[in-house]
Amino acid sequence: MAIKLVAADLDGTLLDSDKQLSPDLFPLIGALEKQGVRFAPASGRQYYNLREMFAPMADELVYISENGAMVCDGAKVISFSAMPAEVVQRAVETAREIPGASAILACREGAFYENDKDGVFLENMAHYYARRRYAPDLLRLAEREPVCKVAVFCSRKAESTVLPALAPFAAEAQVALSGADWVDLMRPGMNKGQAIGSLCEALGIAPEDCMAFGDYLNDLELLQSVGESFAMANAHDTLKKTAKYICPSNDEDGVCRTIRHILGIDK
Repeated sequence: MAIKLVAADLDGTLLDSDKQLSPDLFPLIGALEKQGVRFAPASGRQYYNLREMFAPMADELVYISENGAMVCDGAKVISFSAMPAEVVQRAVETAREIPGASAILACREGAFYENDKDGVFLENMAHYYARRRYAPDLLRLAEREPVCKVAVFCSRKAESTVLPALAPFAAEAQVALSGADWVDLMRPGMNKGQAIGSLCEALGIAPEDCMAFGDYLNDLELLQSVGESFAMANAHDTLKKTAKYICPSNDEDGVCRTIRHILGIDK
């Protein structure tokens, strides 16, 4: 097996239920590098959030952030896929009408939000957006700032409330359920799988030589795009049916254990 790239989602995949990375992960990434294998966090999280999480080796990794809308090799931006401003503005207007929902606009240099009163939203946003700034009106911001993703938060009601409200955007935007609390809108066709294609082209490797791990519906295209796909034991049922293999859960250090087993890397 000639694996050249390993991509792994964060929440529910690399991170355990306490939102912690495995202590074995950084040594494992170092071992992968010695074998000529690149490692890519692949997340709906912000690029700057991922760099912060992987600070000890931030410039050595490749990143699939914002569910594929921003792809980087270390500090170099490989791709940034902005949405039409008019679609962004209508998405913000729709989010404003959803009870309990709050929108975030993901831009190249950081994220912007207009709801600074909801403590639950602010706490959750802080987990995923390291570089963020308050903006009094996201509609006006979208007129002047390119936006690669609109993220809409609604505590524990993303699938039941936000997803149906944003479903009409499916003809002009990629609508992805990113977890129990989040729904993301991006350019049509934009997803982690498309980002794998961009990374493979930039790195000069084939998708068949990639391995990927995921747990939720925004990982669907990621797993479909690689040669070796793994759904976590705790994954959404749809993802389990899509993946080539099932691996141990995020609370069992499933990603690290599987990589070591498949690629023959000893501790």
